[in-house]
Amino acid sequence: PNSMNNYGLVLNEIGLRPTFDAFLRAFTAGVGARLFGGDDVRANCLGDAELQTEDWGGSSLSSHHTFIVRYRPDEDRHLDMHVDECDVTFNFGLTDSSGFDGSDLAFCGMSGHAEHRKHIHTYKHVKGRCVVHSGKRRHGALNITQGERASLIMWTKSPAFRQTEAYANKWGRRRRGHAEGGVTPDLVCLSETHDGDYDIWVKRLRTTAEEAASSRSSVGTSSTASTASGPGPRLPLEARSVQ
Repeated sequence: PNSMNNYGLVLNEIGLRPTFDAFLRAFTAGVGARLFGGDDVRANCLGDAELQTEDWGGSSLSSHHTFIVRYRPDEDRHLDMHVDECDVTFNFGLTDSSGFDGSDLAFCGMSGHAEHRKHIHTYKHVKGRCVVHSGKRRHGALNITQGERASLIMWTKSPAFRQTEAYANKWGRRRRGHAEGGVTPDLVCLSETHDGDYDIWVKRLRTTAEEAASSRSSVGTSSTASTASGPGPRLPLEARSVQ
């Protein structure tokens, strides 16, 4: 259904484009405008939470690529970190959360920003619930370990917004490139497909994590030994652990 998923179905190609054209006009376009539209319509808060979103053409969404993707341990197990080929993404969960383990969505920074490889949030799909995000936000699906998960996804675009200077300036940040080594990335946000320094950072971050784990283990052993040598009957450490 796209360049990264091997299992799924493009709904536009089986006669459902008119259905989702109508769905976009009646429902998702309004949501897109409130979350990623112009300053005159974009919401600043959702409940008590500050949104901090930007204008990504949400006020004039008029085209879409709508498809279903499926993840299974023996098929597509995960989806590497990437940005979408759209302006606003709508991702609907189709599978009951009891039907799979893993396959959470991990969200990182915005493309073109220094912290585009810093982890922000991890989301577990819920059947019937829709995740809405900017197409330019880096994200990926973690490994599915059991069961099967499916999602219906609408990649929506605003051809009108893409002709503006504002879009050229925003998307130009990515075209001009960002300093890959400027900010230490989070391991989950690295992309084997898109990051030229992927192998370097994976090795470095895993080594750091192993050293930290070893250090914590050493501290724990030292603390246990100190307790064992304190006042009172001194049992061998092996005997203490058995008790």
